[in-house]
Amino acid sequence: MKRQVALDTETTGKSDDGTPGEHRIIEVGCVEIIDRKITGRNLQLYVNPGRHVDDEAFKVHGISDEFLADKPNFEDVAHELIDFIRGSELLIHNAKFDVGFMDKEWMLMGLNEKTSEMANVVDTVSLAMKLCPGHQVNLDNLCNIYEVDRSSRTLHGALLDAQILAEVYLAMTGGQASLNFSEEKVITNEKWIRPEGVKLPVMPLSEECHTVHMEKMLSLAQTHMIRKGEEGQPSIAGSDWSDDFDMELLVKGEDEKKSDFKKRLSDQKKQMIEKILTPQQREVLQEFKNKDNAAQEAWLDRVLGRKK
Repeated sequence: MKRQVALDTETTGKSDDGTPGEHRIIEVGCVEIIDRKITGRNLQLYVNPGRHVDDEAFKVHGISDEFLADKPNFEDVAHELIDFIRGSELLIHNAKFDVGFMDKEWMLMGLNEKTSEMANVVDTVSLAMKLCPGHQVNLDNLCNIYEVDRSSRTLHGALLDAQILAEVYLAMTGGQASLNFSEEKVITNEKWIRPEGVKLPVMPLSEECHTVHMEKMLSLAQTHMIRKGEEGQPSIAGSDWSDDFDMELLVKGEDEKKSDFKKRLSDQKKQMIEKILTPQQREVLQEFKNKDNAAQEAWLDRVLGRKK
């Protein structure tokens, strides 16, 4: 019997060189595979990192400080993770990142053991580069290549990404005559089909993430022409995803100042926001902008030495 575990983590952020630095794990997701079959046995742990979740990381996974406030510390649930992965072949996409964070947590606990000593770590990025030469090997693109449905993935989440990774791994390695990568050709003749009745977990979407996403969609929609106007009529801008974003495509006049054109764009965007967002959602969006602006100013103060 061969037991494998697809694993992913979410974190409070990362340092500039990609290492954990002062950052911590906030979610771990594991999916069990036995003899090339996803068993349905999963592990999902949310933990309180004891520090702030960076804004950039929050935009990726949507896990807030408030959500984590009542969650246990990592060391209180670490035994569940260790029991789940020990002795397995551990499948991790960009293993250096996740293993680095887990090894830091073991060290902070005073545990004299590393992840690579608990399990045999396989970096599926390296595997995908060998199996898919010339292609981007991020999970989204691998899902496209192997036709793995990722429609539930509105945000990154450790359990959801581990589930997708498990399916991508099985699709990548299915039907192979050999996994000897020194051979010139790797034969894949089986298409991955999700077992009947199995559904990916749907990631919760916070109101803040939703409103920020809608505003960004509006900004993109303003410059994306979807229908050319008939003679004498303006063209229509919007999104290919929904006609909720349909609006007149604004074009800068020959004699129009840049500042005046920017104001027209800004006024149009404001009108569209009032159209598609509720008053409560607009308040949430404004609160996010205030926090984002404050964080930007604090960063400039620190970098430029504006405040001692």
